Amino acid sequence: MSLAGSLMLGLMLAWGLGGTLWLLTTRRYRLTQVGRFAMDLLGFPVELAQSVFGRGGVPYALLLPNMLIFGLFTFAPMILNFYVSFTGGSSIVLFDRPWVGFEKYADIFACEDYLVPKTCSNAGYNFFTGLYNTLWFVVIQVPILCGAALLTALVVNRDIKGRGFWRAMFFYPVMLSPVVIANIWNWVLHRKGVLNAGMEEINGALNGLAGMAGFDMVATVILAIVLIVVTERALRASDEPSTTWTAVFAVIFALLTLWSNPLSMLGLTGSGWIGAGLGVALVWIVASGKAIARPAIFALAALAAVMLLTIQFSTVFDMGRYRPNNWLVTPNTGWPFFWLVFVFCWSHMGFYMLILLAGLQAIPRDLYEAAKMDSTRPLRAFTRITLPLIMPTLTVVIVLSLIRSFQIFDEVYLLTGGGPGRETYMIVQNIYEVAFASSGSQPDYGQAAAGSVLMAFIIAFFTFFQLWLTRRQSEL
Repeated sequence: MSLAGSLMLGLMLAWGLGGTLWLLTTRRYRLTQVGRFAMDLLGFPVELAQSVFGRGGVPYALLLPNMLIFGLFTFAPMILNFYVSFTGGSSIVLFDRPWVGFEKYADIFACEDYLVPKTCSNAGYNFFTGLYNTLWFVVIQVPILCGAALLTALVVNRDIKGRGFWRAMFFYPVMLSPVVIANIWNWVLHRKGVLNAGMEEINGALNGLAGMAGFDMVATVILAIVLIVVTERALRASDEPSTTWTAVFAVIFALLTLWSNPLSMLGLTGSGWIGAGLGVALVWIVASGKAIARPAIFALAALAAVMLLTIQFSTVFDMGRYRPNNWLVTPNTGWPFFWLVFVFCWSHMGFYMLILLAGLQAIPRDLYEAAKMDSTRPLRAFTRITLPLIMPTLTVVIVLSLIRSFQIFDEVYLLTGGGPGRETYMIVQNIYEVAFASSGSQPDYGQAAAGSVLMAFIIAFFTFFQLWLTRRQSEL
């Protein structure tokens, strides 16, 4: 029998024999009270804890085993890791490692310019490259992940058909292991994958349409119909225009501005920013209930119609031969980094959605009914009721996603391996390679431990800063 099995057997015997002896010496049972004796034996540890520690000490006594396990497998490794960061050598035995002080930290910070990793030593170059890539990943990914989780929670919290099904579907990727997720998306994104095959089929269909006379006219008519439907939906409300449909219209208007590029007639660029700005301004006007909301929608709809007639669709939709792209290894395109953000959000969004959904369901419905009776617009109800009351839960989600984003490793290592070049090389991968995957040299556990300690301080800094910022906003 294994050591764990022997310990479990000894524990069960001590529980059963000791509990039976203690109960029989302190209480009297009849033969008909076998069930009561079994229940008392089951609760024997709690009664023993009460007799030894008193009623107030029972919670701490029950937490003690968990804290011992937590300390053994969490706090003790943290302390040992901190100690290892001040040692050298290649031995894994703790007492065989010589004390080197801050030498490992000095190797990391041996740089002429900390913002340019190429000016650092080899250890510093790898560390700061991984750190800057990780910071860039966190800055992009955390807002997208939290925003998508909040939007999804708001949708599945509504009374929609198949609500339980959609909740399960959004949460399903969370239950998959990172290896499975990486293999799925690698199958989708490699050169002969599903994405390239689908785009090749779409390109063939577009080429077929491009060969027909009047394809530009057909595309113009289709987009014009879409604009008419969206504009009609936005203006359909009897009192004020719909904010939701106005937002859809603003997105279409921004895309049309980007495609038609009206500033090109003046030899200028930046049409996309103008379209986006006008779209945001329109949404703000409608959401604020301004008197010029309807005229503004009519004006932008007319402008969109004019721009629609100027678009050359054969130029916008490049009908050239589609060349399959390996999305994960093509350098200097940004696609590997984009797909890492996308895959990470897809695989983790369901977990944070579930937390936010619990927070949304805890908000009293009376508040929304009172707001509805006061004719409060949905956007104002969200900003005045939902967002303030969901903020504590949202803070938890932001902190958890921040920590998890800093710890990204599995998806990166299996999808891109840190490449192409060093574009997706993250800090945890640097720690792993220094400690366990060094090629041509001995593993440097001290260097890896120093990197992990620095990473822990960085995560702690961002976490406490986020908590302080949230607490300050709540006090205001």
